[in-house]
Amino acid sequence: MSERPKSRARAEIRTLLERARRVLIVAHVEPDGDAIGATLGLAWALRRRGVSCTLACAHPVPDSLRFLPGSEAFAPRWRTDEDAIVVLDTSDTQRIGEIYRDERGGVPLVVIDHHVTNLRFGDVNWVEARASTCELVLDLVGDLGVPLDVEIAACLLTGVVTDTRGFRTRNTHAATLAAAMTLMDAGASLGDIMDAVFRSRSITTLRLWGVALERLQHEDGIAWLEVSQDDLRRAGAPPSAADGLSNLLSEVREVDVAVVLREVRANVVDVSMRSTPRVDVAAVALSLGGGGHRQASGCLLKLPLPEARERVLDALRRAVA
Repeated sequence: MSERPKSRARAEIRTLLERARRVLIVAHVEPDGDAIGATLGLAWALRRRGVSCTLACAHPVPDSLRFLPGSEAFAPRWRTDEDAIVVLDTSDTQRIGEIYRDERGGVPLVVIDHHVTNLRFGDVNWVEARASTCELVLDLVGDLGVPLDVEIAACLLTGVVTDTRGFRTRNTHAATLAAAMTLMDAGASLGDIMDAVFRSRSITTLRLWGVALERLQHEDGIAWLEVSQDDLRRAGAPPSAADGLSNLLSEVREVDVAVVLREVRANVVDVSMRSTPRVDVAAVALSLGGGGHRQASGCLLKLPLPEARERVLDALRRAVA
């Protein structure tokens, strides 16, 4: 297997991080395993070089990812005295959330992401289509000359596992499996990670899913359901309990596009979309102000739930047609 060519952006990021002494590393809102794993993996690698790292995220780390070393250090904050900012697995500033501040005082903003819809909002942008952002961070760790250890490897393997849904997505290639093998050779336990992330659902989560699935709608290959704030309150479930519903719907053979609309708060709706190869939901998400991958994308709409539903369905019907 030939080595991937190093991009100019990747080389610039290496140089910038070799000179940095204090770095702010940021994960996106409603963080998933790839965002948290990439952030922690890079942080542990930089600390091995004597760099002080501060971790930021607008939302809490999900319970299923709290097993990762260092996950307790995340907080909703922005730059203070750091001399570099790295934003991971994030396609635009809206995905950073309310902590984002554009005033940086000349401090460079680095973006590392695997989403092809990334808007390249940083001063240096390394955007490359891979199965996970953690694979890019693994390459960067090698560029920095940091030996892999069990902490770095466990964090990065978690991102690979979660974003490929246990090596099941179509963008899981030989290079993805090779990265996983490298991380396992460094001491990361695939079995422990699989148990932690895929056996983490609670009874309250299942109750929420039951309520939502009762309202499942299906029309011309599009399946959709909604999770309201009232649903969450009744089930006694956190917002993260809705995670995984879109993946579940996408496994139904009659479904070309699966959509879950979750009410974040009044007039704000998080939209998660999954599709078969023939439908490009990334293009749909981008048209709605979001982004992601061809078969897995999302967006955030500042609309009441009924209006958000109709806007999304209208866009999807055109895409399917």
